[in-house]
Amino acid sequence: MLESAYPFFFIQKDEENEDGLLSISLYRFKSTKSNLVYIVRVEQYEYNIYAVKFYQKSHRLSHNKYRIMTNTFEPRRIINTCINIMLSIYEEDPKASFGFIGANGFNEDTKCTKRYRVYSRIVATYFSDRVFYHKENIEKSAYMLINNIALKENPDLIQQIEIFFINQYDYFE
Repeated sequence: MLESAYPFFFIQKDEENEDGLLSISLYRFKSTKSNLVYIVRVEQYEYNIYAVKFYQKSHRLSHNKYRIMTNTFEPRRIINTCINIMLSIYEEDPKASFGFIGANGFNEDTKCTKRYRVYSRIVATYFSDRVFYHKENIEKSAYMLINNIALKENPDLIQQIEIFFINQYDYFE
């Protein structure tokens, strides 16, 4: 686990089983710098894929909750907390793969967003090519960490994941 992160707490897990979305797990943590509370939403999909999303709790009802900047100037510690949540999931599911989208800010295109550039740099630092295959879609600011064990068992996994998400979400068309 990364030390420069906040302690996090598991809140709940809801089973979904709808269109390939198997479950949603919620976690929370509080910044000691800003005293803001954050929610981390982890969506589990087919193929042992976990999509990690986070937002400030006070924005939970906003349609734009993933796009709103907090301006607390502590992205590394917040992202490190999300990485620690990912590592805890990986401990429970050794075939776990992960994905995220760097949401575009207001007045920003979806291609290679500011968030994407920051997230991808940090993720590339902490996740080894030995354990995960790094698959980027710069056009959509999407990043996948595909588990090499799962990939070895299923050489078509990358293509299957891409087709799955294209079929599920208009965003990827």
